[in-house]
Amino acid sequence: MGNRDPRYSLIKPMIIGGKIASFNDIFKFIPKTVVATDLGKKVDRFTELMNRVEGFTLEELFMIAKFCDIDEAEILKLAEMEYTISKSKIIKRIKRP
Repeated sequence: MGNRDPRYSLIKPMIIGGKIASFNDIFKFIPKTVVATDLGKKVDRFTELMNRVEGFTLEELFMIAKFCDIDEAEILKLAEMEYTISKSKIIKRIKRP
């Protein structure tokens, strides 16, 4: 991983500082195109996965964690938070009259 994008190094301090609280917050600091390319995914498919984070495999999440130099538990926590946020938006849409 010698050619790693330098913006990946921003992620860990931003998590520690509280600026990243959910999975999609990562992409405020590093473009999704960079991460998608590094994962070997097409950007359109990666965008779909961002919108439905439960579609990522553990392997993909753990690779993203490695890119960002964070541990697996941390990326799972971010993914869980993203899932919870998405789920609450869906429930709110369903409850509307």
